[in-house]
Order: sequence, then structure tokens, then C-alpha cells
Amino acid sequence: GGTDGIITTFAVVAGFSGASLWGNNDVLNISFVAVLLFGLANLFADGLSMGLGNYLSEKANHDKFNTSLSNELARLGKQPERESETLVMLLRKEGFGQKEAYEMASIIQTNPRYWSRWMLRHKYDQEDPSATNPILTGLATFVSFLIFGIIPLLPYIILSEGDKNVFYASIAATFTALLLLGLLKAKILKQSKLRSILEMVAIGGVAASVAFGVGVLFK
Repeated sequence: GGTDGIITTFAVVAGFSGASLWGNNDVLNISFVAVLLFGLANLFADGLSMGLGNYLSEKANHDKFNTSLSNELARLGKQPERESETLVMLLRKEGFGQKEAYEMASIIQTNPRYWSRWMLRHKYDQEDPSATNPILTGLATFVSFLIFGIIPLLPYIILSEGDKNVFYASIAATFTALLLLGLLKAKILKQSKLRSILEMVAIGGVAASVAFGVGVLFK
């Protein structure tokens, strides 16, 4: 959410700035207003779209898993011997010997619900999504999009209209936002700070360059 907020909002800034870079003052003033208008519209519309999309995606994942779980439970009831053989085969693939696999299978089969979840994970590669909340996930995406996405627009909100340095201030603000997000990502994932920052800046730089280039072509 944070990454998309920064990149898509700055894409609006870069596109308009590229189109008006060699224009007169009137064009620059129009661009200033347009950046604020389209930037804020993009911020809330795209943020809401991403949040709702994430919510729907997570909810669909929950629904799919619950349906698969019901189907697997039904198969365990109808074809217990066949499912038991499959369980042993999967345990053997995990590296257990034949004796150990049969022993573990006999234990797993005493709990049909756990058995069905185990089968979904190891046979169909379906992870249990019950630990995630679709509403909170969608809300987190939306809020992250807004918090980080507003940063490239701050110079257009703070500086006066017609200030020719506003685009460069937005570049600096965007770089700062990517830097902060990279540090946050590194801390959460316990990655190298330098690697995380470089990844964020590289992704943002490529997207911004494309948006700026398109603006220049249509100036």
C-alpha cells in the first residue's frame, strides 16, 4: 500500500511536470493546480480501490479455503482408505521412512479437521488464511496508501503556486518517503537496510521516469 501510494501519486506529479517543464508561467500554474487536483483524486480513489481490492482478495481466499476444507472433509468421510494412502505418500515425500510415515499418519487421522487442513497444505498447496482479517488487511492497505502517498504532494500543498522549485521539492519528498518505507521494510523483514532502500528507490525511480517521459512526449 505504501509503495503504490508513493509511486502512483508521484507518477501524477512527474507526468504533469514533464508536460509543463518547458512551458510558460500560465502552463506551470495550470500544472500546479492539476497536480493537486489529480494527485488528491488519485490518492483517495486509488487508495480506496486498493484497500477494497485487498479486502475482496483476502475474503475470496478465505471462502476458497473454507470450500476446499469442506470438500476435503467430505472426501475423508467417503474415501478414508484412499486418503490415508495419500497421506502416507505425502509424508514419505517429506522425507519420513515408511514406518514413521505410517505411525504419523495414524496419529494425524485421529483428528479429521487437522488431517483435512494438513492435506490442503501439502497436497494442494493451500495455506490456512484464518490468521488474517480481510477487513483489517484492506484498511491497513488503504491507510498505508494515504500516509505515504500524500508525501509527494506535500510541496504542492505547502509551497506557493508558481514556485518552479516545487517539482524538485516533490522529488526530494518522494525520495524521503521511499527511504522511510525501505527502512520500515528492512526492520520488519530483518533485511539489509541498504538493500531494502535500494530496492524501493529503484522501483520508484523507474516508475517516475516512465511517467515523466510520457509527460515530456505530450508536452
